[in-house]
Amino acid sequence: MSKLYVIILFVFTATVFSQNADTLNKRGLSNFDRGDYAAAIEDFSRVIDLTSRLDHRSESRHPDLNSRKSPFDEESKQVTVVDSRTAVAYVNRGKAYFAEGNIEQAISDYDHALTISPTMTAAWLCRGIARVGAGQYDLATADFERAIKLDDHRSDGYVGRATVRLAIGNNKGAASDFDLAVKLEPKNPIVYYFRGESRRRTGDFDGALADFEHSIKLDSRSAPAYLGRALIQMRNGEFEPAIRDLSRAIDLDKRLGQAFANRGFAYRALGKQELSEADFQRAIEVDPTLEADIAAGKAKIPAPND
Repeated sequence: MSKLYVIILFVFTATVFSQNADTLNKRGLSNFDRGDYAAAIEDFSRVIDLTSRLDHRSESRHPDLNSRKSPFDEESKQVTVVDSRTAVAYVNRGKAYFAEGNIEQAISDYDHALTISPTMTAAWLCRGIARVGAGQYDLATADFERAIKLDDHRSDGYVGRATVRLAIGNNKGAASDFDLAVKLEPKNPIVYYFRGESRRRTGDFDGALADFEHSIKLDSRSAPAYLGRALIQMRNGEFEPAIRDLSRAIDLDKRLGQAFANRGFAYRALGKQELSEADFQRAIEVDPTLEADIAAGKAKIPAPND
């Protein structure tokens, strides 16, 4: 085979791999959005396989990436030739693993992404979130602070660090970070939701309600904000408005187990037992970890006709 044909074959093969990788990545994101995490993991794994072979000339352009000794397992050692999508695919797969509850594997994927691309802010943020889930608060704080250092104009790092501070009881530090996040992105609805949730948990119910309502004003499709506002309404005994907000949250995101569970309690408070039990069952199907909380809540708050 002539040298010209070899070049043509290589270019064609690389193009096909590239197109396939982009298609698989889009499909993986679509599967993730639908909650089919196993399918998403399979798609992103294939993207990693394809993109780590795409450009055999990358060694000369990125010798530092290929010579760096990996502190991780054999998989990361094999990813010696990469394009920009490899690290992204690891982050996306890590998100899917995290959504499945496999925190250890999620952290491993974020480790791989950071080995390939140490300045990838999203990977630091995602690993920080996973470490919060694992209760590794010091490590999570370090990840969020690295993300802040890489891009101090984004709110994500401050929100992440505030979440850690809230978890360890540093309410003042958390409030400061949330306020800074709102200042940085005053039109970001999710930032107001997070600050509202922190205010709710620390007893500032009026402040929480204002934040949830502002989040909804900025984005009428913000499912978590409807859930947050409903929790305030339930606390005030306003069960009918709470049911409307919880139903809206469920319509927007059927993976919100907390919305089903709380709507179940709202129905229970109104004596609508059949609707209540149906919501409890659905909540447990969506999130099995809610079963104990639901049982405890039912024991603590009996239905009106019990």
